[in-house]
Amino acid sequence: MLAVLAFFSGMVFAAPSVLEITPEAADSAVPPQISSEANVSRSASDKSSGTVNSTPNRDLATAANDSDDDDDDDDDDQAASKNSSVPIKTAGASSSAAGDDKSSNSAQRDVADDDSDDDDEDDDDAPAHDNRPALETRIDRYRDSDHNDTLTTTSILSAPLGEYFVTVRREAVQAHDPLGAERVEASVISIHKDLSETFALSGGFGSYRTNRYDDFAGSVEAHWNIADWSISASIARDLLVKSAQSIRSNIRQTDLGLIASYDLTKHLSSDFEFHHKLYSDGNSSNELTFSPVYEFALERSQLDFGYSFNYQSFALAANHGYYDPRRLISNGLTGTWKFDRERYYGNFEASEGYADIKGASGGLGAANSAICTLVVATLGLRPGKDTSVEGYWSGERSAVWSSSALGVRIRYSF
Repeated sequence: MLAVLAFFSGMVFAAPSVLEITPEAADSAVPPQISSEANVSRSASDKSSGTVNSTPNRDLATAANDSDDDDDDDDDDQAASKNSSVPIKTAGASSSAAGDDKSSNSAQRDVADDDSDDDDEDDDDAPAHDNRPALETRIDRYRDSDHNDTLTTTSILSAPLGEYFVTVRREAVQAHDPLGAERVEASVISIHKDLSETFALSGGFGSYRTNRYDDFAGSVEAHWNIADWSISASIARDLLVKSAQSIRSNIRQTDLGLIASYDLTKHLSSDFEFHHKLYSDGNSSNELTFSPVYEFALERSQLDFGYSFNYQSFALAANHGYYDPRRLISNGLTGTWKFDRERYYGNFEASEGYADIKGASGGLGAANSAICTLVVATLGLRPGKDTSVEGYWSGERSAVWSSSALGVRIRYSF
C-alpha cells in the first residue's frame, strides 16, 4: 500500500500535457535515454545505440513500448547488453525495440521461453505470466571511464482495461559528468491492443522535463506474427538521455525502426534490426544489426551461441554526449546460459568482438578500433507467487574504454 500511495502521490491525470516526464525503452540494461523500451534492459537498448537498457541508456518513447512486455519477467536480464556502448554491440549482445526486443538490437529471449520439448514438463511448475495488474519498481546505476555517472529510478503501473492493456510509467534520471549534474523527469502512458491473433498495435505518449526544457515524447508500433516470422515496425520521438551532456544539450531524436526475427529451425533463429534516426542537432544515423543464434536445450536450462554483426553510420561527429562514429562495423561471438526454476532464474552472458571505428567524436564509448568484451549476469527470485525480485550486473571493456551497470527490479502482481 505504501508503494502504491507513493506512486500516485507524484502523478497528475488532469491532461496529457500535465504529465511530468523523466527520462527512462526499449529493452531495458548504461547511460540513460528517456525511455522509448521495449533494456541489462532492456535497453536498451539499445543494441543499435552503441551504448548500455534497463539502465540509464534508454529512450522515452521506447520505454512506453517496453512496458507492454510485463509478462516477460526476463526482459531486463539483458538490459545491460541492450544499452551498452560500443563494446556491448561489438560483443554481439542480444537484439531487441530498447525495440528493446522491441527496441534494442540484441536478441531478447526469456529464460522461461525454452522452445525445447524437454522443458515442457517444467511448465506446470513455473508461475503463469498473465495480464494481471502489476506494480514494478526499478533502480539502475551506470558508470563509465569517461566519468559519466547515471542513476535511474522507474515506477511502472500496468493493468488490463477492457480489450486494452494500459501502462503508466514514471521515470527520473540523475546524470553527472565533470561539467556538473543534470536531471530529467518523465511520465508516459502506453496502450497495447491485440487486434487479431497475428497483429497488434501499441503506442505511448507523455512528456519530459529537464532543468531547462520540457517537451513531449511518444511512439507507435505495429507487430505481426506470421508463420515463423515476427516483425515490428515503429516510430518514436523522445529525449536522448545518454549522458549529462546530451541532456544539457536537449538532444531529441526521432527513430524509425524495423525489427524482424525468423526461426530457421527449431533451435536456430535469426534477428534483424534497422533504425534510421533523426536528431535535433541536425545529425542523422543508420544502424543495422544481424544476429543469428543457435539454442541447445539442456536439463531445465538453455545454452545459446550466437554471432552478431553491427553497422552504424552518423552523418556528423556532433560530440553532443552520445556515441556518433562516422562509421562502425563490428563482429562478435556471444554465449548465454539461461535457467528457470520455480523459485529462481538466471541469465549469464559473455561476448567478445572486434569493432572497426572511424571518425568518432568522443561521447560514450571507444573512439578507436578495438577488441571489446562484455559480461552480463542476472539473477531473479520469486519469494511468492505474485512477487519477483531481480538484480543484474554488467561490465564492458575495451583497450581504451570501460563501463559497468547494475540494478534491481521488484515486481508485484495483484
